[in-house]
Amino acid sequence: MNFLLKSALLFILLPPITGCDTLDNLTKGSSSGGSESITTPETATATAEVPSAAEDTAVPQKEAVQADTNPATAVSLSAFSDFSCSGNWTNRDGALGLEAGSGNGSCEHIFSGATASYRITITIQTEFDGRPYYSLSINGREISSGQYPLSNSMACDCPKDNWWNVCPDKKVEIDTGVHTVVKGDIIKFYGEEEWQCDGHGAYAKWHSISLVPSD
Repeated sequence: MNFLLKSALLFILLPPITGCDTLDNLTKGSSSGGSESITTPETATATAEVPSAAEDTAVPQKEAVQADTNPATAVSLSAFSDFSCSGNWTNRDGALGLEAGSGNGSCEHIFSGATASYRITITIQTEFDGRPYYSLSINGREISSGQYPLSNSMACDCPKDNWWNVCPDKKVEIDTGVHTVVKGDIIKFYGEEEWQCDGHGAYAKWHSISLVPSD
């Protein structure tokens, strides 16, 4: 009886025995009540690479542009080979002249030399029986125009059957002055035939155009 009484008293006085902490209880916090900070790959802060000041402000350098230092040189343009002409020009007594009765015609050249100021000269071939009209232009701007002089003062009195000995054609240079010519400019020669003497005409014969650099 005493044994049973002592056992009952002992059971009443001792506190109940609790079970072990579960995994959930361990992850909720420490026994002190403070929460633990857990670093995961999702919350980690990545450090970005920042370019240096020299790399950030670097500007690509442009290549130096070389100036066109090619000096201008004298240019001689042949009427026969350096111009594109209307279809009514032909070889007349060694010069390029208009076909008889064709009226007028023109020839053009695209300048490929250096841009510069040039003294421009036209070499023409004069005749005894007329003073043809001519003009020279650059890009449509006329720089020289007028009439050919006569090759001989006898004019229409020159014997028609022997004119080549008595009143032969003559080469004459026409100085048009100094003009600026740019690479790619169009140089144009224009000529008209003239019938001053009965049955004889003058055909705006010409040989060349020369360009000499002017200081």
